[in-house]
Amino acid sequence: CGLGPLRLFETMADKAAPIGAACAAIVIYKVGFPSSLFSYHPTLLGLGWLAITPYAVHKLRESKTESTKEGKEAKVQTHALLNWVNFGLTVGGLYAIWKNKENMAAKKGEIAKHLVSRHGKSGFMSACLATAAMVVAIFKTQTSKGQPWRNKLHRALGASSYLVAGVSMAIMVNGPWGKRSLGENGQKAFLAAILACQGLVAAPAFGLA
Repeated sequence: CGLGPLRLFETMADKAAPIGAACAAIVIYKVGFPSSLFSYHPTLLGLGWLAITPYAVHKLRESKTESTKEGKEAKVQTHALLNWVNFGLTVGGLYAIWKNKENMAAKKGEIAKHLVSRHGKSGFMSACLATAAMVVAIFKTQTSKGQPWRNKLHRALGASSYLVAGVSMAIMVNGPWGKRSLGENGQKAFLAAILACQGLVAAPAFGLA
């Protein structure tokens, strides 16, 4: 009886990847990628955090059911590779918005202001947490003979980066861009999808499921 709710949760959690991918596709369409330098910012970050990260967590979840050491390690390596892809997309997305602001300010003869909004600050914080999680994973991989991906600090940092990224995306969706691009009902639906993915993906890392 006790396994029933857990299995149900895991089945639901596996749906986070396609939900996130659908959300990323909507963002890419709405920003008109690749129509402008700015469009690379939400496109790359949307792909990384909405589509790839849930799938990376899905692969790690699958590794727990593998019966062989080789199969388990292959799933974990896929998890790590996908996180590296997300890291690259994150760097590219942050550079795009930084360069776009620099260009816009230069046209006006002004100095660009970075990380002044809640969206920008939370997004940068998420990137910092993700970087810390990767540093811990690399360190543990090089120094441990056991299973470094089970490190609690790595899991906590990774899950925290994902949650903070969700906050940053929610701020964007709930702001002027979301109202203009999605409409009031679209904003609500998109926010619900983001919150659902956040809970389903991050809860296991904190021992909540």
